[in-house]
Amino acid sequence: MRRRNLKDAQVAALVEQTGLTMTRQYVTQLRTGVPKDPGIARVKALAQVLDVPLWWLLGDPDPAEAAPFAALSNESRQALAAVLDLARRADRLAPVGRSSGVDSTPTADSVTADAPPSHPYPVEVVRQALSSSQDMPPNRIGARLRSLRKTAGLSVAEAELVIGGEPGMLDQIESGTLVPTTAMLTLLLSSYGVTNPYYQTLFVSAAQGRLDNRWWLPYFQTLPLWVVAFMEMEDSSERISYYSSSEIPFLLQHPDYTRVLRLAAHHPDAATAQIELGTRLLRERQERLVERRKVRIWAVIQESALLDAVGGTDVQLRQLDHLIALATQPHISIQVNLSGPDRYRPRGGSFTLLRRPDPDMPDVAWIPHLSEDLVISDSAHMAEYTMAWARLTLSATQPDQAIRVLTQARAIVAQGRARSEELTDVSNV
Repeated sequence: MRRRNLKDAQVAALVEQTGLTMTRQYVTQLRTGVPKDPGIARVKALAQVLDVPLWWLLGDPDPAEAAPFAALSNESRQALAAVLDLARRADRLAPVGRSSGVDSTPTADSVTADAPPSHPYPVEVVRQALSSSQDMPPNRIGARLRSLRKTAGLSVAEAELVIGGEPGMLDQIESGTLVPTTAMLTLLLSSYGVTNPYYQTLFVSAAQGRLDNRWWLPYFQTLPLWVVAFMEMEDSSERISYYSSSEIPFLLQHPDYTRVLRLAAHHPDAATAQIELGTRLLRERQERLVERRKVRIWAVIQESALLDAVGGTDVQLRQLDHLIALATQPHISIQVNLSGPDRYRPRGGSFTLLRRPDPDMPDVAWIPHLSEDLVISDSAHMAEYTMAWARLTLSATQPDQAIRVLTQARAIVAQGRARSEELTDVSNV
């Protein structure tokens, strides 16, 4: 105020122009340190009126105050202060003006006529008033990062060395009280063995809250990363193309078929919790993509998958009835690659192609593996899968024949049940 030759009444009037209420008496009390919690809005308004950086008003020294930075704007000085703070953390030094063991508050002897007046009220009180802890960021990725660190066999201290953070920073990240920067998160993930660029991008987006509207986010902390990545890609696709050589495509499965298929995948282990979770997740995906959004689905199914009664004849008949009903919907196309000669059979078996709506997002292929599905996005390999898909659509029956072919497959399965029942009767004679 002395530098700008402002009186208490003038400061109050200027603050009033910002839309806040402030009296001359209140400004006088601020200078004498009486109000302990002025509120963030008033402190910001005062910083604007007095033309000083907000962090100076909080009592922190300005690291860019000396020449050649003295002529910089307040915004540039704040940016430099943030960069300096990060650099000191990387070197394991206390942030400027905080916990350094040196009292940075100017003394009466050190204040010159041109220097700003010393801080009128305690710094920590104001910092607490301005703290964003009341709006604590949700722990979107912390638990997952802790799990990855433990799997990688790294201690907290070793992980902090990776990011150059001060002691306690990783605990804040893993507990969700601190959102890591993109650089920190990338370093941590790489040291934990998560090097897939798409997985890293997924982590960064989740940490920054850009995926808060995703239906699958509650599962992010526990599901395998490749499952989360697939669900994110699937959910944002405008067309999903399946080639299924041994089973019915996921989004076209009847719930009873899904359950017995998962039981077979875990046999002889019960794995009840995994089976229930997988079944529930698939049902959510079907409701979103097939029933509500009606995403374009194009499936080429190997004939043997239609006839393989993995859960018994009754379950297979319900599955075939389900496919026949789906084949009547305009956004679903089903082709059957019949057995026998003169049919194309791609080497390697089943795959899924996802067509992305954004031209800048390349189409991808997902290849099922025993423990973790493989995602392919490079243009050379995608060209091979695109060609394989085109050859399959020419080899298989056409979509307008789907109901007739599926009905024939149903009759074969039903006949098989009849023959099985006949054999059972004979064996009991």
